[in-house]
Amino acid sequence: MRRTGSRGNLADALPSVRHQTGASSSGIEYVSLAQDSPGPTTRAPIGLPRLPPPRGRHWRPSRSTLLWAALVVSLVVVYQIQLRDLTTTAEALRTLANSPTRPAIQRVRESSSSATVDGFAVLNETLPALATSSCEVCHLNPANPLCEYGYDSIRMSRAYEGSGARLRKVIAKALSGEEIVVAVLGASVTAGHSVPPGYQRWQDRWFDDWKKMFPKSKLHVGAIGAQDSMFFSFCFGALVPEEADLFLVELDINNEPGLDTLRDDDALMRGLLQLPQEPAVIRVSAFQVIFEELARGILSCLTTSQYFDVPVIGIRNFLLPHVQHHREDAEVIFGLDQWGNRDYRHISEVGHIALADMLSLYIRKEVCETQRRELLPAPPARKTGPWPSEQDAGKIPPLEVYTSWRKPTPPDPVHPHCQTIYSDEPLVPVQRTDDFTRIEWHGKAAWSSSTPGGQIRFKFKGTKVGIFVWVTSGTSNPQEKSDDPAVKEREAPGIASCWVEEMKEDGEGWIVKPDGVLGGHEVNSHVAWKPAPQSECVFSSSFAPA
Repeated sequence: MRRTGSRGNLADALPSVRHQTGASSSGIEYVSLAQDSPGPTTRAPIGLPRLPPPRGRHWRPSRSTLLWAALVVSLVVVYQIQLRDLTTTAEALRTLANSPTRPAIQRVRESSSSATVDGFAVLNETLPALATSSCEVCHLNPANPLCEYGYDSIRMSRAYEGSGARLRKVIAKALSGEEIVVAVLGASVTAGHSVPPGYQRWQDRWFDDWKKMFPKSKLHVGAIGAQDSMFFSFCFGALVPEEADLFLVELDINNEPGLDTLRDDDALMRGLLQLPQEPAVIRVSAFQVIFEELARGILSCLTTSQYFDVPVIGIRNFLLPHVQHHREDAEVIFGLDQWGNRDYRHISEVGHIALADMLSLYIRKEVCETQRRELLPAPPARKTGPWPSEQDAGKIPPLEVYTSWRKPTPPDPVHPHCQTIYSDEPLVPVQRTDDFTRIEWHGKAAWSSSTPGGQIRFKFKGTKVGIFVWVTSGTSNPQEKSDDPAVKEREAPGIASCWVEEMKEDGEGWIVKPDGVLGGHEVNSHVAWKPAPQSECVFSSSFAPA
């Protein structure tokens, strides 16, 4: 037979044995295509036979196959849409990790509306293909200059993080574009003692970083050297606005390790947290090595902060052990006093930088966490026990930290009115003898007299009064130890009497309150164990109102 390349010549390719009409084994009828005659060969005017299609060349899919194919195509399209959305989400979240703004949040929410997988699985700053749900700045961007301290030091800087519930509310307010008021309460570290001129204090450096994220913010600083939690529990409202959204408290250096400090810290935390706007509070922890107790300040700070769910951020945990292993580094971490000596009570500008950076790293992490919770809220958990709800976080415990749960005695609310030389409504005498003058030294100020018989009077309203005076060991500075009698008489500690009195009806003269301190209460500003001048509440009296 002869091979042909087209179906038109198929008749020529058929075998001669099929020239007769017949039935094949396949049931197909064949007809003769040519005749055995001497005349010319002619083709029969009939159509070609209908042959079965060759097996393996033509395939008609079944209905189930078509359905499976449609399903696969649909899945591919869905995953492509999700991949596009997650890419947009990752780009927006990287921007938020460095400088979060509200428009970026809206863009993330819109792009993630149809995604059903964890959008934070592509958050890694340098390797987007790696899945991570970390909000740590130094995980998202290890090249950030704030990361020079190392992961371990950064983790140790967070002595206590707490739930962060109140702080997230403040951050959410800032993210919405509202103005944020930040108030700083602190002692000599916050006042900048031992920081050379031209260098920033910790709160200034931190606030610069905060304003990069939230430019619509204000900072108020109430810093008075040598003050402790007792003073600020009475006087915080006289130094900073009580309407602040965020309070930063730095007082560890002056807080002695004892039950009295525990009471004072409880009163301070309770006073701040009970304000109507429900502000957030963060304890900022520095450290010293000049006092006998290395645990000075931190015992009460940690106890009360954990009790009130207040974060504690600082440099103490990673630098205090370090300066014990590497004592020479203390010469860098601590500054110089006014006489040029190494001041192991006050950190240097290097310490201030580290303290600010630790706070910035923590705040930036909480900004990310606030956004994460808004974008990807946690599903409701099925509780199997009496566990607190999210609504319980940040509530004020009704009992003081040093009292009994079995015999509950809620504290009476106290709304103190305090006046100091530094307050917006400064402490001004209503009457004084000429020997009483206002003095200032190394960031401190007071009314002072060295003349026996001198008097000074102040006006107040209430049923309880307390007076803070500067106390000292008498040997804490060169002036107190001076060999010049005139200098020593002026600078050395002394004794005075205090009492509560009221003006006579005719306005001429004063009478002591009958239920006040009759005969006067002796006040001694000499406290032998005080290593440096420090304020002390030396006089307190309660009496019935007039």
